[in-house]
Order: sequence, then structure tokens, then C-alpha cells
Amino acid sequence: MDVAYYGTLEEAEEYFANRLHESAWSGAAPSDRPKALWAATQLIDALNFKGHKHPVYELLRQNPRATSAEIRAAEASQALEFPRGADADVPEAIRRACYEIAHSLLDGKDPELELEALGILSQGYSSVRTTYSRDHVPIEHVVNGVPNAGAWRLIRPFLRDADEIKLSRIS
Repeated sequence: MDVAYYGTLEEAEEYFANRLHESAWSGAAPSDRPKALWAATQLIDALNFKGHKHPVYELLRQNPRATSAEIRAAEASQALEFPRGADADVPEAIRRACYEIAHSLLDGKDPELELEALGILSQGYSSVRTTYSRDHVPIEHVVNGVPNAGAWRLIRPFLRDADEIKLSRIS
């Protein structure tokens, strides 16, 4: 079975049954909940994570001289970015981040609009004016397309250092 999102709908229901201020989830149409989880998973999987997907990790553990074709095949065998490394399961923090992002999306947060709004210093109404500031320090989670700061804090430890360079030798 191809996994569409992190966690399960049942686990998300249980998570939100115990969460305060969860009305965006409970107020959403049941058919929209898996869509929100799928969209949240897409946002998470767009990030640059440390290490390798689990099948690649296992391949390289068993055969450190694996060819690039074998590595690509192992990479393609797992649809989502998690599990990674030695983990055979998706970490709880990633599943919770998925639920939090899904909640934000159901609550009407749009990562693209959030990003566009970062530079707005002031807006007007009469005579319609908008002032932009290019000196504004961007908010890290918004710049990375994550509409929920709590989810970002859960995801952050899994991310590759932005200054890290990965080199590959081509034989």
C-alpha cells in the first residue's frame, strides 16, 4: 500500500480529541481531513532532511559500494521522506507536525500568502496603499513553507544544516 500521509486518520482523530483549540479539525468536513493531512505531508516532504530514506540506509549498510542506480531504486521504493536512517517507523514528532500543519491548513492558513505577507510593513484601505519593507527579517518556518510554528519546532531537528554541502563521487 502506498502511504499518502504521515500517521493515520485514526491517530489524528485521537490527537485532536486531546488537543485544546482544535475546532478547525472537528469543524472540517470528514472528507477534507485526509486532504489536509496529504497537503501537510507534501509541505513536510519538500524540506531537506538529514540522512537517507530508510531503504537507502539499509542498502548502504549492507553494501557500502552500492551503485548510484541501486541507490536511486532504493530511494524510489519509499514514497515519503520518512522513515529515515535506522528508523523503520515515522517518528512521532513528524506525525504530530503533520497533524499540526493539517490543522493550520484547515484553519485557512495558506503558506504562499503567509510568505507574500512577510514583507508588508503597512496596508491601507481608503486610497488603497501597501508599504513593503525589504529589511524585515523573515520568519524561518514561513520562509520554508510551514504554516505552523509548533510544527516547525518538531520538524527542525530532522533538517539538514543549510550550510552543509553533500559531495558525491561519480565513477
